[in-house]
Amino acid sequence: MSLNIKTLSLNNTSSASTIIAVLNLIQQRFVNQLPLIIIILGLIGFVGNTFTFLQPALRKNSFCIYTLCGSFVDVLNLMINLLPDYLTSSGGNVVSITSINLLCKLKLFALVFLPQLSMDLLIMSLLDRYACTYGPTSRMRRLFQLRMVPWFIGITVIISCVIALHAPLFNAVVVGIGCVSINPVVTSVSYILIQGTMTPVVMLVIVLFTYRRFRQSRQRVVSAFQLCFILYKRSLFYFRVQ
Repeated sequence: MSLNIKTLSLNNTSSASTIIAVLNLIQQRFVNQLPLIIIILGLIGFVGNTFTFLQPALRKNSFCIYTLCGSFVDVLNLMINLLPDYLTSSGGNVVSITSINLLCKLKLFALVFLPQLSMDLLIMSLLDRYACTYGPTSRMRRLFQLRMVPWFIGITVIISCVIALHAPLFNAVVVGIGCVSINPVVTSVSYILIQGTMTPVVMLVIVLFTYRRFRQSRQRVVSAFQLCFILYKRSLFYFRVQ
């Protein structure tokens, strides 16, 4: 009986060791290569967007300009924030092993600023589509003309910089630990409120307003068509009476 228990224990230990070895192999072969796969797919997507949105029929469309700028920022984010982590020999996080305070703050600023800028450019593209639901002579439509795109992109960059300031303010190099947050609660709350809540809510609100304007415009078109049809029937009836 004792021999069977020892044999079963050895078998369980051997099975656990085999599972751990397989998981380590999967992590080494696949999980650690995910950043490289994401970078390659991001580059392919950026090249595709570049060839698409720089076509003569689309290059003067403000929506395409915002989208192309957002795609460029996404690739820049991959090159600055993800590629160094993949190239690190230790496989660790480059930010956490940074020992220079200024470099720590710059890396954390880039880590928050670039994704935020990409989302803000997406918001601008949504606002541009919302403006298209207005008439050609409306103030909203004139505000989002092509000549205003460089100004709006500059304003978007400034707003994204201001939003991302909480990253360098609440992160610094701690001796013996590395580049970490000096106030984790404030850092987490700021990130959740700004990047996790406020930005998606703004996007959702713009989409809902755009959908509402589209439905109203469609109803007006249907009403106008029905009115024309009624007038046409009345005119036919009038000519028949005559």
